[in-house]
Amino acid sequence: MRSTRRNFFLMGGIGAWLMGRSHLASAQSSPQSLMDRSGTPNFQRPTHLGTTFSPLQCYYLGVDYKAAFREICQLGLTRIRLGAYWNEIERSPGQFDFAQLDWLLDEAHRNNITVALAVGMKVPRWPEFHFPGWVSDRYDTKSGEIALDLRSPAVADLSLKFVDAVAQHYRYAPAIQYWQIENEPFTRLEIAGGRFLSADFVRREVALVRSNLLRSQKILLTNAIHLPSPKLSEDLPAFQDSLAVADAVGFNVYSKVPAGNSGAYLEPEEAFWDQLQSWQREIVRNGREAWIAEAQAEPWEPQKLVANDRADYPSASPRRMQLLVDRLARSDYSTVLLWGCEYWYWQKTQGRNIWWWTVKQMAG
Repeated sequence: MRSTRRNFFLMGGIGAWLMGRSHLASAQSSPQSLMDRSGTPNFQRPTHLGTTFSPLQCYYLGVDYKAAFREICQLGLTRIRLGAYWNEIERSPGQFDFAQLDWLLDEAHRNNITVALAVGMKVPRWPEFHFPGWVSDRYDTKSGEIALDLRSPAVADLSLKFVDAVAQHYRYAPAIQYWQIENEPFTRLEIAGGRFLSADFVRREVALVRSNLLRSQKILLTNAIHLPSPKLSEDLPAFQDSLAVADAVGFNVYSKVPAGNSGAYLEPEEAFWDQLQSWQREIVRNGREAWIAEAQAEPWEPQKLVANDRADYPSASPRRMQLLVDRLARSDYSTVLLWGCEYWYWQKTQGRNIWWWTVKQMAG
């Protein structure tokens, strides 16, 4: 079961999370690499530093989601991405339970944190597609070579009804400034069972949500870049489709991920970073906001849904996180959402505060 983004990227060329940063290694040569010669801190903070929070991930880690979220809201982060999980909200056809998400949005608003709400079939955290049992029991939701919405039009119609219900319920929620439509909808990832959605269906979702939005609210779409270097035959159309309909375009950047079960790790090549920078410029040229929707801030280890059976792992450290955020900010990505806040909280419950302290320093 472990895969919160993990074991597919490395196993095949399909991998495609915007991961990022093999060449961070050069910045890691000295512990003073984010200091100038006088010893003054030289860390560059993005305009908006935030995170993604999931009660589902808290469940995997065995921590109370309310206690975790209350403390995460005190870190000084300015944006939080939340997910509207279809399987949690519509457990029975047409019966909606928004209680958990209501609480999270109220708590974020109470702490003056703005929210990006992800909605659709595919939202953050494993297993990526979050179908209610009554949907997956009746309809084809398995992997295939054709976009899921085209193979299973009944599932697509039910999903649109769910998205509409969420948009109507939260139209006036004061914390929500962004609506994310699906999560990397065009990417065919092993972790998501190879399932993907068509550009036409995502455009329908965007139009539906826009019809419910206030003028101050915006649409976010997220994308991936293949590792270790871009595969433009797949990455470029996905980027162009997102740029055409979204107000903000985000990428997911991971700095070190396992190469299957080989014991080796993958890190992006320079072409990856060049493409990331090029697309940042194109996003801004088109009057959109350039986001990093996920910046690796937790371990990614083979065959682990959560990496919590030891204190440290090769794939992540507070220092790598800090260097990654600095590099992304210097690439002029205005919003950077860290991926792993539930893990920092779990570490804190174990008496290890270095992750927590480092995030607080970056946010402060």
